[in-house]
Amino acid sequence: MRICRHCGGKLVRVRRKFYQKILFQAVFNCKSCTRLETTNRWFLFPFGQESCCPRCGSIRLSKLRGVDRIDRMYKNPFSYLQKYLGASLHWCPLCRLQFYDRRKKAPSEKIAGEAPPLASAGAE
Repeated sequence: MRICRHCGGKLVRVRRKFYQKILFQAVFNCKSCTRLETTNRWFLFPFGQESCCPRCGSIRLSKLRGVDRIDRMYKNPFSYLQKYLGASLHWCPLCRLQFYDRRKKAPSEKIAGEAPPLASAGAE
């Protein structure tokens, strides 16, 4: 289940228009605030606002402090250019790929079915 970044409401996938099919992989509409959220195509990944895996497109990434010698490194000149400009090292747990990216990691989404935080006992 996808969560809206603005209000926290539930996102529902909607039909894309012709021009949206060229630019976006998916378009979602929030039930609460009626905003549209999109998922970019693979060739637009470097121009997005948040970091995502260049191989599978996942936004569930982890930051690494140093290079892991076991997992593969993404060997793209653009990734190495970002390394030399001070980008941080990211790791995708789904495809086990390491890459450098200047953008920040996406905020973690709430897990479907997660229990709400409990109120303190003295607040009754």
